[in-house]
Amino acid sequence: MFRSRFTIRPKFHPWSTRFSMEYGEEENGIVGRFLEAGAIFMSNIATKSECFKRKLFGLPSAQANFVKHVKAGMLLFLFEFERRELYGVFRACSNGSMNIVPHAFSSSRKQFPAQVRFTLLRDCRPLYEHEFRDAIKNNYFSLKKFNFGLFENQVRKLMWFNFHEF
Repeated sequence: MFRSRFTIRPKFHPWSTRFSMEYGEEENGIVGRFLEAGAIFMSNIATKSECFKRKLFGLPSAQANFVKHVKAGMLLFLFEFERRELYGVFRACSNGSMNIVPHAFSSSRKQFPAQVRFTLLRDCRPLYEHEFRDAIKNNYFSLKKFNFGLFENQVRKLMWFNFHEF
């Protein structure tokens, strides 16, 4: 088993979310609905650039409960859904909150007020979905849709992929 030199924390009681790859859709499974050790955020090509520029991930207000359970120190990843690529590894440097940057992502003509600041932990090449799918296979509830909460073993697997070349 891969052992990371990074501590995966914080440990706390997981909380449920109803966030999936399509904003507002409900998931069909239990795995990934809970936020224990990490999270995958989502963007398109345009919002990905703003995420990296501002060092800020955001989700719609309907996902506020999910984002508020992201704690500083938690490991994060960004899934760009148009190219289906996973970026990471990032570390939350703030607790999830509402409107950290009130008008962030306004160029997308959508609001993403549930936000968390992050720092880059490791700059890795993006992983294609077929490369990381097995690490979060229990989160999938349809062919191309998955829940974004990560358990410790899933974070470790994703980090292993990011720290090893293919």
